[in-house]
Amino acid sequence: MSNSTQRIPGYCALCIASCGCISVVENDRLIKVEPNPSHPTGKALCSKGRSAPELVYNEERLLYPLRRTTRKDDPHTEWERISWDQALSTTAQELKRLAAQNGSECVTFSLATSAGTAMQDGYPWVERLRNAFGSPNVVASMELCNFTKEFIYPHTFGVGMPMADLEHTGCVVLWGHNPSSTWLPHGARVASARARGAKLIVVDPRRIGLAAKADQWLRVRPGSDGALALGIAGILIKEALFDRDFIQNWSNGVFLVRNDNGRMLTGSDLSEGRNATMRVAWDLISSKPVL
Repeated sequence: MSNSTQRIPGYCALCIASCGCISVVENDRLIKVEPNPSHPTGKALCSKGRSAPELVYNEERLLYPLRRTTRKDDPHTEWERISWDQALSTTAQELKRLAAQNGSECVTFSLATSAGTAMQDGYPWVERLRNAFGSPNVVASMELCNFTKEFIYPHTFGVGMPMADLEHTGCVVLWGHNPSSTWLPHGARVASARARGAKLIVVDPRRIGLAAKADQWLRVRPGSDGALALGIAGILIKEALFDRDFIQNWSNGVFLVRNDNGRMLTGSDLSEGRNATMRVAWDLISSKPVL
């Protein structure tokens, strides 16, 4: 390695995992990206992170703004290079023109996923621009797993999904999740928890990644996850392996459901004149329905 070689510590920004890495620069050119074991998330680096030099020096990479000089429907699209000041001024002028003519709501901002792209650092700034512009519209791309994290969890529990407390848990369940391929730092934390003595259960049709080291591997048929989840829930209810007070006070698990239409039972379903907005719950203590 020549004297002009530098080893610069940092982190990989190509996905939300932010794995700690070392960028090897030789003669002012990035030649390699390596894991940085001394970093909390740098024990491993995926192939995408290692291929960063190929992305940086790809011949098709855009290094400056371009403006189309032909019509959109022209089959032979041509472009010309413009300055960053020109690009920013043109964009700002067009946004103001659209807002003046049709209102800010006519503009939609499209955002790539921060989980699998380099948008994680820029994401909040684009959102601030959208809010400042006054548009409620955003088209965000994300993975199926991320949809659960960002939407299902808050709608179910009222808060965003926290990081798993792997340092103190006695059992780790990975359901259709292979962090050793998709989220290396999380996979490393799961492996550390298991080495500490935590049990590992993996639900996955394939025995790959951490499933090969699991204490229990549940090989579900593709599409049968729901049946397994309902079966586990049935056992929890039958054997009372749940927090009754929490379920009764903080969930709709005790609300009664109508057999004919699947809607939750209300006071008006019991008799005329009763409040239609009041749900009917099953009192776990008296074993009677109550409003």
